[in-house]
Amino acid sequence: MWDPRYLSRRTFLSLLGGGCAASALLAACGKRSETTSELRTASKWFSDQTIVSNLGPQRTVWSFSDEQGNLGGLSPETIEVEISDASLRTVHQTTASRHSDGVAMPYYPVIVPFQNSEVHEFRFDLGARGMYVGYAVPGTKSASSIVWPGDQFPMVPTPTQSNAGGVTPICTRQPSCPFHEVSLDTSLASPNATVVIVSTPAFCGTKWMCGPVLENLVSEVGKNHPGCDVIHVEVYSNPKPDDLGPIAPAVRAMGVGYEPFIFLIDEAGIVLRRLDHIWDKAELRELLSLI
Repeated sequence: MWDPRYLSRRTFLSLLGGGCAASALLAACGKRSETTSELRTASKWFSDQTIVSNLGPQRTVWSFSDEQGNLGGLSPETIEVEISDASLRTVHQTTASRHSDGVAMPYYPVIVPFQNSEVHEFRFDLGARGMYVGYAVPGTKSASSIVWPGDQFPMVPTPTQSNAGGVTPICTRQPSCPFHEVSLDTSLASPNATVVIVSTPAFCGTKWMCGPVLENLVSEVGKNHPGCDVIHVEVYSNPKPDDLGPIAPAVRAMGVGYEPFIFLIDEAGIVLRRLDHIWDKAELRELLSLI
C-alpha cells in the first residue's frame, strides 16, 4: 500500500516501466489534463495480490485523508467511483458506502469485476471536497498462491490448546480468545462449516486497522456457534517484541503474505468467502450470514 500526498496517473504509469503499453501513456496525456494539484491520492488498504482478473467481483479497500493529512479525515456516507483500464476506458462505475462499525478508521470497500490484468485507475468523487485517485493492478489466479472462493481449502493443522504445534503463544490476545479448541484440518474433515481468522492481536502492525478484527469476531459469535468451527491462528511461531521471528507453519501453508485475513469454508471444504486487511462488523456479519 502507498499514500503519497499527490500522484498523477502519468507519473504512476511511468513508474511501471515496461508494464504498460505506450498507447496508455498517450491516452493519459490526451484524455486527462488534470495536474497533480487537482487530484489527491486515495489511501489504498489492500495488496494487489488480493485481486485477480476474470474471477468475479474483487474487493478493494480505500480511505481518504483531509487537507491536513488526517487519515480517514474525509468520510462521507457514500462516494461515487469510476474505474478505468490502462487505456483509460471506463470499465466500471459504482457507489461505495462508508464502513465504520467496530473499526477506528472509516473505509470504503469498492467491489470490481476486473477483466484484465493491467493497471486500473480509480477515481473517487467526494463532491465539494474534490477528486481522489488510486491505482490497482489485478493479477491472475494461475500466478497466485492464495486460496480463492470456489477452491478446496488445504488440510492444514493449526495450533490448539492440546497441541500447540510449536507455536508459542497460540494466542497473543489477553485473555486468550475461545477459538483454539479445534485444529483446522480436523474441522475440514468434519461435517461442520469453518471460519478461520489469521491475526496477531499483540503484534499487529496497524492496531487501528487489523487490531479489532478478532475482537469483533469474538463479540459476534461468542463461544456458541452450532454447525460451525471458529478457529483463530496466530501469524508468528514465537514472536517477541524485538523479533517477531518466523511465520507460523499453518500461515505459510495458506499461501498468504499479509495479515489479517478471514476465510469462510463450507462443509465440503470449499471456500465461500475471504476478507483481507480490514473489515468492520457489517462485513463480518455478511460473511457469517452465509453459514
